[in-house]
Amino acid sequence: MIAPQVAELIAADRIAERQRIACTARLAALARCCQPSTWERTARRVAQGVARLRGPVRRDRHAAAVCCP
Repeated sequence: MIAPQVAELIAADRIAERQRIACTARLAALARCCQPSTWERTARRVAQGVARLRGPVRRDRHAAAVCCP
């Protein structure tokens, strides 16, 4: 017999794994129906956001999330 805490951990791990599988399936479905240009724009925006986050923060601007203008 396993302790209730161990059973909760196992259940949480299984739920997380199912969520990862569902997210992967949604991304795959999105990739199948999107135009290549959409992926290019998305990749460019993500790269720009990462560059902004990794680069030095200018004194005249505050650090904000990538989605903020």
